[in-house]
Amino acid sequence: MAMKAAKSPLDKVLGRLDDLDQVNLGILVQRLARERKLLETVFDVIRDGILVLDEEGIISYSNRQGRRIIGLKEEQAGKVSLLRAAPEIARALGLDRKSNSSVAEVVVREMKISYPDQRYVRIYAVPIDDNSSKQDDRKVGLTIVLTDVTEEKVNLEEQLESERVSSIMDLAAGVAHELGNPLNSIHIHLQVLQRTLEKKEKVTPKSKASLSTCLKEVERLDGIISHFLKAIRPTTPDFKKINLLSVIEETVRLREKELSAKKIKIRMEAGAREPVVNGDVEQLKQVFFNIIGNAIDAVPENSDIRIVTGIDTDHIFAQVVDNGVGIRKEDLPHVFEPYFTTKKDGHGIGMMIVHRIVRDHGGDVGIDSKQDAGTVVTVRFPRKSPQHGLLESTNPEPSSNETKFIDS
Repeated sequence: MAMKAAKSPLDKVLGRLDDLDQVNLGILVQRLARERKLLETVFDVIRDGILVLDEEGIISYSNRQGRRIIGLKEEQAGKVSLLRAAPEIARALGLDRKSNSSVAEVVVREMKISYPDQRYVRIYAVPIDDNSSKQDDRKVGLTIVLTDVTEEKVNLEEQLESERVSSIMDLAAGVAHELGNPLNSIHIHLQVLQRTLEKKEKVTPKSKASLSTCLKEVERLDGIISHFLKAIRPTTPDFKKINLLSVIEETVRLREKELSAKKIKIRMEAGAREPVVNGDVEQLKQVFFNIIGNAIDAVPENSDIRIVTGIDTDHIFAQVVDNGVGIRKEDLPHVFEPYFTTKKDGHGIGMMIVHRIVRDHGGDVGIDSKQDAGTVVTVRFPRKSPQHGLLESTNPEPSSNETKFIDS
């Protein structure tokens, strides 16, 4: 006696449909349509992306988030394969092979995709298997859940970077502190020597000038170390209303020796309104000390360095413009990274400090550079400060740049 083949769940459902009359069948179809619409609405509001692939790898269903993650248009569902719509994900699941038997098991992995935007996604893929088929090489569909973990990943990377920068800052602070001790000793001995020479009658003017120069250099170095230590220590900025232009001019004076040695002129271009910001004076001095120092190193002798200050709708800004060697395009993304430098004798922490201080002031730093053409470093601070509200200019007339030269 011949055995009857076991019916699949679909065969059983279709058998029951044959028993329905036209009215009941219509009611059933309407109910199924409502339930499908409800499920689609629910799937469209959840944060995870959902893709359903048929046995040929065609995307038969996708919710709104799933389409957003892979850049799929709604009308493409049912027509486009995952391999075509999101080849990176398809390859990660092995769908670029002729047989997709390799995805007959649950797959969980995290990866970075580049289309339509760079983002990190967590993939959870579950096979849709028809158990009625006994073939070993049968093809199966897939349900794929995509979770956008970009923000989580970025936050983790920022935390790790912050910890790394903090350890570098601690190391740099220790080195600077150790330099300060012998420098103080040298300063004291030079002062003693100066007083001794003043009591002597036969002292040449050249000797007095040399000693005076040594004292000034030690004092200058001491000031640089003091500013450096105040800048790199993770202290909360002491916010006060300050004139950014005055801070920059004072910082330029700290660089007088280097400017004079290379016969460089600083050309200040200030707007009609005074650029008043909420900031920490010493920390902002360190910002422009580092930026101006980089410009001095980059330009040839007898050059001009322009420093432009101004106010726009939302920001108070300062730009340091040079016509120096510039920065290679491939190096620009790494400028603010610790220990990255393009100088032979550089240490790679100057621009990292600049970035941290400006960020702590609620501002941002931008660099526009072209190799062998020059560099523009733009520092922007918000006009509206959380500490003091809107910063009004002390001179409200329309902006018009006034150029002033500072000779060294």
